[in-house]
Amino acid sequence: MEALLADIITARPHEVRVGGKALLIYPVTLAKTFMLRPWMDALKLDSDIMRADPFVECLRIAGTQPDIVAHILTIHTAPNSYKDLHDSIAAEERYRLLYTVKPEHLAGLLMVVLTQDNTEQIARYLGIEDEQKKLREVMKVRKGHEKNNKNYGGVSVFGSFIGQLKEMGYNDDEILFERPYSYLRLMLADKVTNIYLSDEDLESLPTEAGGTLLDGEDDASFDVLSSLIRNGGTK
Repeated sequence: MEALLADIITARPHEVRVGGKALLIYPVTLAKTFMLRPWMDALKLDSDIMRADPFVECLRIAGTQPDIVAHILTIHTAPNSYKDLHDSIAAEERYRLLYTVKPEHLAGLLMVVLTQDNTEQIARYLGIEDEQKKLREVMKVRKGHEKNNKNYGGVSVFGSFIGQLKEMGYNDDEILFERPYSYLRLMLADKVTNIYLSDEDLESLPTEAGGTLLDGEDDASFDVLSSLIRNGGTK
């Protein structure tokens, strides 16, 4: 697990050999998640087989939809910068190379990119999920005494993800094109918070909910943080 954590922190790409040429599979960024979405939607994966035997399903897909797989891999092998992600000439070269790969090799590459997101495992390993459970209990107590509070906004990736990261000091290029999506999700989920609790609140708080608390400078913070781990920060 430490190796996976190191990969997220350092944004280490993984080198693969395709047709005698070296390509790098880079960590997925927020911009790439949106570029990949239509191609992933078009990929006719059988989720049951994918869970039971990922390579068998990837091999089937590579044999029946090699063009879509090649487009997906073309995005994954783009360096993480605005310029490189929108370099259509370089993208076309990678696509043509990937499209010629034998199905069994294409399947192996597809399996790598479909199984590379370890954000939830890392969140459990670091104890972030446990902290979110504590925060849930705290927010339940506070909501009981602040029923008239209303929160608005945060209904899309702009408010629930990008805006919060910009408040933390990240710029647009970092958020969209440079920082790995997993890195940013974990950064938001583990942001330190101080939440004021009255003596009455503390008495109502379950013992297991004590300790260090996560981000929650407003009453809606837990909903945002938990959704980032649960569904990737987008709605």
